[in-house]
Amino acid sequence: MSEQIVTALLSGLVALVVASIGAALTLAQQRRERARWLTDLKSGWALELHKARLESYPEVFRILGGLSHAGSPLTPEAAGQVAVALNGWFYGPGGMCATATARGAVLGLRHCCRRWARDGGRQPGDLYRWRNLTIAALRSDLDLAGLESYDFHPGSTILADLRRELESAERGPRPGEPGRASGRFTLRRPGRRGADPTGGPAGRPSRRPAVPPADGH
Repeated sequence: MSEQIVTALLSGLVALVVASIGAALTLAQQRRERARWLTDLKSGWALELHKARLESYPEVFRILGGLSHAGSPLTPEAAGQVAVALNGWFYGPGGMCATATARGAVLGLRHCCRRWARDGGRQPGDLYRWRNLTIAALRSDLDLAGLESYDFHPGSTILADLRRELESAERGPRPGEPGRASGRFTLRRPGRRGADPTGGPAGRPSRRPAVPPADGH
């Protein structure tokens, strides 16, 4: 084989390797740009979604204020008005940007209020459980965990509460103590026989996080 042919083959091989490396680098750069674009898109979407929730959620909290004992005594008629208001919020901007958990909690509370307004009688025993579950789900959508502690004892200051939380975080869970709940809820339509607001069958301990206890505020 002549030197010219060998030189041509080597040149072609070098050119092929260089072209392959260039194509691989270009492809990697395109993938990085695409990943960066998707990250920016998702970040912008999450920011706009959070802004939409901050604009629409105050209305539903104002509606939930109609179930508070701080005002006039709660009646079936007042519960019916709350159900109508919740229905309007659900099919508006608030319901569009709410998570499935929050929408399910609002639907459960709406059904409970509407049932009481229709049937009358005594206040449903799960009314405030559904209300507290709704508040917890809505706050979770805003990255706000839990409900208020309602600790009005003397000496209970914000600084003291923060110190207790920091000490608890440093200690971590004790042996045999379950970890923190994830804040997720499983919802079912209220009033179904054999089911409770947590979604577990009656008479069987549920492994899901407990529904916030009813209170009278």
